[in-house]
Amino acid sequence: MIRKCFEHLQYCLEKDSQLRHLLVALESAGCPINFKRHIVCEEANDFSSFRGGFDASTKQLVLFPDNIKTKNEFCTILKHELIHAYDYCRVQINFNNIEHLACTEIRAASLTECTLSDYFSMTFSPFLSGKHEYCVKRKAQQSLEICTNKRTVAKNEIDETIKRVFKRCSNDTEPFNDKGAQR
Repeated sequence: MIRKCFEHLQYCLEKDSQLRHLLVALESAGCPINFKRHIVCEEANDFSSFRGGFDASTKQLVLFPDNIKTKNEFCTILKHELIHAYDYCRVQINFNNIEHLACTEIRAASLTECTLSDYFSMTFSPFLSGKHEYCVKRKAQQSLEICTNKRTVAKNEIDETIKRVFKRCSNDTEPFNDKGAQR
């Protein structure tokens, strides 16, 4: 499992220019990623469907390759978590602040999971009918529900927070100069 994880990591480094760009941006911001130190691959337990996470206390990306179906999905999850690492490095986000958490989840979804190229491989394309915002909000909501479960944040508070910060956070495309440039 660990070997598979690092094989997928190598594949992503070779094939994904957006991932390489994120790594350079992290280094430029003063937070270089050392793969042996900052990337942890763990076995998923029977009750978990987690695919990845960023642990701010250890500054580690935790990946669960058993819950990731393909190499490309692995790359997407890795980039998603690197956006969180970048946000933590860049603005020292507080993961206990729901607005900070919503913002980083919106950015990660917008810049990694709800991109045009990701949707060409699916059976429908929300971009063709103007659904990028819907995708980002849905992904952010799902992530917030998982992340705030221990704090029992009400669903309506999550929804209101996403609405409140959406425009500002979805327009923040750092470390990419243009939303479409790295997609």
